Amino acid sequence: MISTETYIIKAVVGGETYLFQYEHCYDAWAALEQFWHEDYPETIASLPDCGTFPIDILSMLEGKVIATMPVTFNCAVFDHFFDKGWSASSQEPGQRYTLDQFAKDIAREPDTDRDIIALWSDWCMDYDDENLWLDYMVRHPKGHCNRQHLQEKWDYCYEKYGSKAAMQMFWRELDYDNRTILTEYITTKYNQNK
Repeated sequence: MISTETYIIKAVVGGETYLFQYEHCYDAWAALEQFWHEDYPETIASLPDCGTFPIDILSMLEGKVIATMPVTFNCAVFDHFFDKGWSASSQEPGQRYTLDQFAKDIAREPDTDRDIIALWSDWCMDYDDENLWLDYMVRHPKGHCNRQHLQEKWDYCYEKYGSKAAMQMFWRELDYDNRTILTEYITTKYNQNK
């Protein structure tokens, strides 16, 4: 049976997001092949960092996302699967490249709450120099506290709870806007170095 599902491929290349829509594909693999042969050479291949990047394949039905499949685009792997038909990593030259092998080669774990919790745990145990994130909070357009106020709040938490619990207690002392600003710092500035 041929599906009338629409697939959207979301590619993030060099920090930019590109969306490609494929209608009436019978499965996600057909959408990936269409991306590889049509949109990749036309839109992505000339960009820096175009050899390997994350892709989310969104399966759409009646305008709603019904499934998301995260994969890693790898130019060499796609070339071997879609064009050559044999795996570059195979021990036996000319061995047929199966769909199962291809799926394993491009598999990528989705972002999950567990990842967010791990990031928060890492941050609480090994946070950046306080001057970096306190200054970030004060300079932020939504920041409404002066540096001295935030510093006093941080110093109080650090002295009362120690270095390992200070961040959790500091977080509890913040209002919603300041929690949002600190979260932005952790997920952008701090996370880019992890």
